Amino acid sequence: MNAGCSAANLILSAAFALAAAAAQDEGPILKPKPKPKPVAAATLLVMCDLACNWKLDGESRGRIDAGGSAKARVEIGQHVVVAITEDALDKVENKIEFKNAGPIVAHIALQPVRAARLQTQKTAQEEAARVQDLRDHAGERLKAGQALYDLRRYEEARPLLQGACDGGNMTGCYFLGHLYDYGQGVKHDPAQAIPLYQKACDAGEMSGCSELSGYYTNGAGVAQDFAQARALVSKACDGGNMDGCVRLGYLYDSGHGVPKDYAQARSLFQKACDGGFMDGCTGLGHLAEGGRGMTQDYSQARTFYQKACDGGGKVGCVLLGMLYYNGHGVAQDFAQTRVFYEKACDSGFMTGCAGLGYLYDNARGVPQDYSQARSFYQQACDGGTGAGCTSLGYQYYVGHGVPQDYPRARSFYQQACDDGDMIGCDGLGALYNRGQGVVLDYVQARNLYQNACDGGFVAACSSLGVLYYKGQGVALDYSQASALYQKACDGGDMAGCDWLGSLYSSGQGVTTDFARSRSFYQKACDGGSIDGCNALGNLYYSGQGVTKDFAQARTFYQKACDGGYIDGCNALGNLYYSGQGVTKDFAQARTFYQKACDGGEMAGCTSIGNFYYSGQGVSLDYAQARTFYQKACDGGDMDGCNGLGYLYDSGHGETQDYAEARSLYQKACDGGDLAGCASLGVLYSDGRGVSQDYAEARSLFEKACSGGDMSGCTSLGILYAKGMGVSKDKAQARALYKKGCDGGLQLACTNLRKLH
Repeated sequence: MNAGCSAANLILSAAFALAAAAAQDEGPILKPKPKPKPVAAATLLVMCDLACNWKLDGESRGRIDAGGSAKARVEIGQHVVVAITEDALDKVENKIEFKNAGPIVAHIALQPVRAARLQTQKTAQEEAARVQDLRDHAGERLKAGQALYDLRRYEEARPLLQGACDGGNMTGCYFLGHLYDYGQGVKHDPAQAIPLYQKACDAGEMSGCSELSGYYTNGAGVAQDFAQARALVSKACDGGNMDGCVRLGYLYDSGHGVPKDYAQARSLFQKACDGGFMDGCTGLGHLAEGGRGMTQDYSQARTFYQKACDGGGKVGCVLLGMLYYNGHGVAQDFAQTRVFYEKACDSGFMTGCAGLGYLYDNARGVPQDYSQARSFYQQACDGGTGAGCTSLGYQYYVGHGVPQDYPRARSFYQQACDDGDMIGCDGLGALYNRGQGVVLDYVQARNLYQNACDGGFVAACSSLGVLYYKGQGVALDYSQASALYQKACDGGDMAGCDWLGSLYSSGQGVTTDFARSRSFYQKACDGGSIDGCNALGNLYYSGQGVTKDFAQARTFYQKACDGGYIDGCNALGNLYYSGQGVTKDFAQARTFYQKACDGGEMAGCTSIGNFYYSGQGVSLDYAQARTFYQKACDGGDMDGCNGLGYLYDSGHGETQDYAEARSLYQKACDGGDLAGCASLGVLYSDGRGVSQDYAEARSLFEKACSGGDMSGCTSLGILYAKGMGVSKDKAQARALYKKGCDGGLQLACTNLRKLH
């Protein structure tokens, strides 16, 4: 070795050693890294019931034979195991949570997944085959369904029509909707009919559009919408559907959704009639009968109705029957009415069935038979005709052929109202108004009356007006009541005319006007309202708005009484008793009073009691007088209570009993009978049955006298004449006697003469 090189190497080694030592002094001393702790692991055993390929946390792990298994080491925590069949059609994914190092076996069940898939495929194939079968045979099913429909085998027709509809035949959907619409073979169900009609209409089946329009016109099952109804019938008519043309004609006839136009209505009806659609002929008859756009002509109406009925127009048959019922253009003939109603009912038109029910209910051309009537009403109701349900409700309301049952009446009225029958809504409103079969609810009554009134049943407008008149369920409002009464009266409801007459007579919500009052009462009376006739009689009796005329009053009272208005009978009794407008005749008076009493007018009972008490027109009979006074008093006639009290007071026919007399006089006085107040005052004046008390007597006499009772004035005059409880005052006594004498009390006239 070269000595020089060795020395140099030694020097370099020393320098590097010094540098390394210096670096260690200036920086940290590096230490070796510790070994990582072993990660906790668990064992996963995967088993498949079918041969599968499997993955663990997204990583492919190979194949597992059917019933075989595979093992893997996994860390503690959640892992995802996926198994897929070899054909890649079925797959199962499991999430497995490892909480400790123990082994977990994952059983992968692919067989149920495969079975479910195969079943779904089978079901889908079967459904596809079924749908294809429906499509392929929709026409055949429709034809078979229509044939059964024509035979009225509706229950058998329904599944065939359902199949036709499901197969895409829209005529099938229309006929199926018709079954639900008219309750043929199924329960009447607008909720089913409407979407079926809509489906048919949307697909171009114009009959569906036409029928659907009826729901919008009547507001049954949908909100009433005349514009929508018009759009539907216009579409149907433009598409060649004559029923749509007829319905459009009726919209023009009524002015619903379009301006009223009788000429346009007639044109549309004529188009349909000429085209062989019989409801068009019916529409022409309807115009002729009502004189709308032409001179009223019942003969022409009958001709059109007959043509319609002969051609299968069921509505024409019913309207023809109504002409015979009312004797319009033909001799009244209920038997003929029944023939046409039967024809309509037999052909499936439920309004005809309801009409037949009415004939049996009211003995028109047939013996009265409530059971038979109920059967026809039920048929109509089940067929979706609300009028049938309403009539059933009324039978249960009044108890015709069935026990009176308000809850059942409510059920039928509700069904009728839901079906769009406004009379049913009005009947239901009346139940809520009176609390019959339901909790009394004026607000509910108001809503139902409003619905019926808006729907064209004007009698409901009168009922709604009464609520406004009385402030029941609404704020008291005479002006609103007047407007509703006017609407009812203008629409032909005579009760509305009666109420208007009453408003103008009393000046409530209108200026008092007896002439207008008489005019409305006259209209009501002429229209068949016995209330109006009786009110007209009152005007002639009192001379309000007319010259006082007892003979005219008697004429109207007689008309009211003959019509069953008992107040009219009582008023006639008063005329014959007093000889006003007729020769005084106690026997005739008693006959009318008896009729009034028997009919529930308790004032008539009191008057009969007066006859027996006084012996006028009958033998004096206190026992009979007591019977009638008792009936009248129990029935709420306070004058009867006063008469009964006088029997106990005088001891006539009874053991004298001042305490009982006082009780009856008090009842009469408290009930507004001023004669009762005067009679009670006499007891206090004389001290009979009570401590003598002139102050109380004077108070009672003043009450009676100020209210117009002449006996009270006379008795008060006696107090002043004799200075009993008051300072003697002949001038005051004279004035009171004169008032009593002028009022027709003979005792007052006698006392007045004696005072002079």
